[in-house]
Amino acid sequence: AEFRRCIGVTDYEVYQPFIERLKEGNQAALLGPDNPLLMFTLSSGTTAEPKFIPVSRRFMDDYRRGWKTWAIFAYDDHHAATGRNIVQFVSHHEQFHTSGGTPCGNISGLAIRMQSPFVVRCMYTIPFEVARIEDPEAKYYAAMRVAVADGRVGMVTTANPSTLLHVARFADRHRQSLIRDIADGSISADFDIAGDIRASLTRRLKPRPRRAAELERIVARTGHLYPRDYWNTMQFLAVWTGGSCAAYFDAVRECYGDVPARDHGLHASEGRMTIPLEDNSCDGVLDVLSNYYEFIPSDEYGSQHPTVLEAHQLE
Repeated sequence: AEFRRCIGVTDYEVYQPFIERLKEGNQAALLGPDNPLLMFTLSSGTTAEPKFIPVSRRFMDDYRRGWKTWAIFAYDDHHAATGRNIVQFVSHHEQFHTSGGTPCGNISGLAIRMQSPFVVRCMYTIPFEVARIEDPEAKYYAAMRVAVADGRVGMVTTANPSTLLHVARFADRHRQSLIRDIADGSISADFDIAGDIRASLTRRLKPRPRRAAELERIVARTGHLYPRDYWNTMQFLAVWTGGSCAAYFDAVRECYGDVPARDHGLHASEGRMTIPLEDNSCDGVLDVLSNYYEFIPSDEYGSQHPTVLEAHQLE
């Protein structure tokens, strides 16, 4: 009750002046000394220009705890995925910096960067360096060059199913180049990859003639190179399934096969709201450990003095 009296239902503009000072390097403008700023993640800017959302240490701890809870339920339902690799498509958390030197980008990139222990980091098939590649086509090629070579994939994850569809079709279009690179332990020079990133990736690559021959047989049998065939250990997809995302799933299943999809839940740059507990549904329970929630009845949205309910008041 004290919190609600002090801080009403507000919008981003209320906090923007403090965030601007935070962007300049003034930590005390918004955060205390025990909660350091790690980065800014950006909203999609659906109503105005993109918003800078501060990611503090506390924010990141909550974010990671929510994902751990999600993963416990998902892997409980898909035991065969345990111990198998994860193909995750993320963007870099340091796409640019504010005037105060704070990195701005994708929070999932930072989460991957901070993964520990080492054994967990090793479960991610696509090296973190791939997120640093600037050219989109080159980034997709590098990601799929590593991912297609992996025959121990248990889960494939990204936010939007359109990305799953794009990378599957992209790899199919470049199947001959990918198979040749996998056989030779190389990465095609046709794509613009910075020298240091290319060198780092090349050090990880080994010739895989047996895997390349397996991929060739898939192409000869099916006429395509799709994940449903080369990731035959895949147990589930982790991706949004609700709203407009549902429109992609017929095409996604054509490429990935009839594997279950576990929705990420409702989350945004501002934080995670729900954790789904079953496959092929976007419904989820509130992530009550990470956020404080207030609800406005839909027919009162936009009114001057709406009814504001807490979670326990909902039916």
